[in-house]
Amino acid sequence: MNDIKDQFVHFLVEAGALKFGSFVTKSGRETPYFINTGEFRTGATLSKLAEYYASAFMVHFDGKAQNLYGPAYKGIPLCAATAMKLSDVYAQNLTFTYNRKEAKDHGEGGMLVGYKYTEKTNVVIIEDVITAGTSVNETMQALSKIENANVIGLLISVDRKEKLENGKSALQTVQDEYGIEAHSIVNINDIIAFLENEENRKKINAPEGILEKVYAYREKWGAK
Repeated sequence: MNDIKDQFVHFLVEAGALKFGSFVTKSGRETPYFINTGEFRTGATLSKLAEYYASAFMVHFDGKAQNLYGPAYKGIPLCAATAMKLSDVYAQNLTFTYNRKEAKDHGEGGMLVGYKYTEKTNVVIIEDVITAGTSVNETMQALSKIENANVIGLLISVDRKEKLENGKSALQTVQDEYGIEAHSIVNINDIIAFLENEENRKKINAPEGILEKVYAYREKWGAK
C-alpha cells in the first residue's frame, strides 16, 4: 500500500497537480505545497488518475454503492472516468450522475445529468480535494433533497488534513456531520513520507528545504 501511495504522489508531481514552493490557500494560509487536479488535462493522465480512484473505491466501497456523483465542475470528469475504469478493470457497472450549475429549462430540464435516482440508490461522491468542506456541504444539501439518493461516502484524491475552527480536518468533519465514510487516496502524511525519502526528493527535483517547510506547516495547521 505504501508503494502505491508513493507512486500516486510521484504521479501527482509529474502531472503538475502537486507543486512545492510558496502558495496561498483560499483560506489565506501560506502553504509550501499546492494541489490542483485541474492540471490533469490529457487523456493519459486522466485515465491514470481514474485508475487510482477506481482502486480506492474498490478498497473502501466495493459492493456498497451503485452510483458515483461528480459535483460540477472538477468532479464531472473524475466521476465519469472512474465509472469507466470500474467497468473496464473491475467489471463493476455503476451508474454516474453530475449536476448543472444552473437548471436547464428546456429538453429534459432539471439540475441532474446522467442517472436520475429513479429508485433507492447508494451514492459515493467523487471530488478532487477538500480543504474547508464548503463544496461537499453544498453537494450534501443538494442530494438530501433527492428522495432516492442515499449518500454513503466521499472519495477524494488528497486530504490535506488541515484543522478547521473545530480542530478537526474537513474530511473528519464531513464524516461526523453526515455520518458517511470519507476517504482519500493519499493524505499529507503520505506526502511527507514520500518527501522523507531522499531519492524521491531527487526524483522530483524538490526545492531545497521543502521537507522542513512541510513539517512546519503540518505542525501549525495539521489536524490529528
